[in-house]
Amino acid sequence: MNALQELGGTAEAALERLNADPEFTLKARKWEGRFKVVRGNDTVVIQMHEGAVDRIEVDPTIFTAADFTIAASKEEWDRLLVREPAPFYQDIYSAWLHHGFTVDGDLEQFFGFHMALRRLQQMLRGIE
Repeated sequence: MNALQELGGTAEAALERLNADPEFTLKARKWEGRFKVVRGNDTVVIQMHEGAVDRIEVDPTIFTAADFTIAASKEEWDRLLVREPAPFYQDIYSAWLHHGFTVDGDLEQFFGFHMALRRLQQMLRGIE
């Protein structure tokens, strides 16, 4: 479960940590959908239901549906998740525009819940 390793190392720990974070739950309220995080060779699909993380699927098949996908090499994710990132690594959106990240799929949903994704990124950085 290396894609979300900073949240506790297991899908259950990551789910509990995200759902216990008041800022994440506020920004994710009313979110219904699924998104995929690809970090090098590691992939997770996060299922949101009524603004809470309902399920985290580790190493899904290529046929597992997701509304959008955020993907980059492990090295790019490592650059994004440092405590004090370099320019344009402060956010997934700017890393997509200027570095080796890709975002594919339902961009309306990606931008609609961008602030929840930013909070997820902060938590992965260790910012509580």
